[in-house]
Amino acid sequence: MECQICRGTGWVIEEVEGQRVAKRCRCQFKRLSKLYLESSGVPVRYRNCRFKNFSPETPFQLKALRVCVDFFSKFPFVNRGILLFGPPGTGKTHLSVATLRNVIEHKGLKGVFCDFRGLLIDLKSSYEGKASSSEILDSVRKAPLLVLDDVGAERNTEWAKDILAEIINYRYTRSLPTIITTNLRFDDISGETFSDKFDERTESRIYDMCQIVKVEGHDRRKAGV
Repeated sequence: MECQICRGTGWVIEEVEGQRVAKRCRCQFKRLSKLYLESSGVPVRYRNCRFKNFSPETPFQLKALRVCVDFFSKFPFVNRGILLFGPPGTGKTHLSVATLRNVIEHKGLKGVFCDFRGLLIDLKSSYEGKASSSEILDSVRKAPLLVLDDVGAERNTEWAKDILAEIINYRYTRSLPTIITTNLRFDDISGETFSDKFDERTESRIYDMCQIVKVEGHDRRKAGV
């Protein structure tokens, strides 16, 4: 059905400070937001992740929720991204996807969700001629907003270290906002730390480009089992 506001043109004329200017109609905003969401790469399992259906059970989860909501409200005028770290099942991916969805749906801006282990698999497949590795990597490196999920879950190899370093370095030098989730530690508590698995240069840049937030609580995936 043709939009009754713009009559199908996609544009409306508004008066701003005494001047007539053309702006995108609301119908185009909704259309583009839908397209951006469909191309964002958010897995089906996480498509219902919202701030409103995240129920924090610990002070760590409440702080993480507030940090993500604040990031969304200020985006794109943000200086730093977010790194969420903590045990599995505590809501890190839920919060990162909710942030990405809000940016796309309410601000009409593009963003990409990338499972880091899946990215490595796609890159390996590209070496067999199924796709261009540079195109795959560029889609992640150059994303206006990137959610890099589950970093550190992959097998520890020098190649994986190099790929992560390449992504972080590219986005760091261009100040591209990035949200990272990981089960690796960024504190002094026992367990595998980020610096144990990746190089200190990459870790240092992450500290500079992201607010580091601990997310701890019960494993929600095991609830009721």
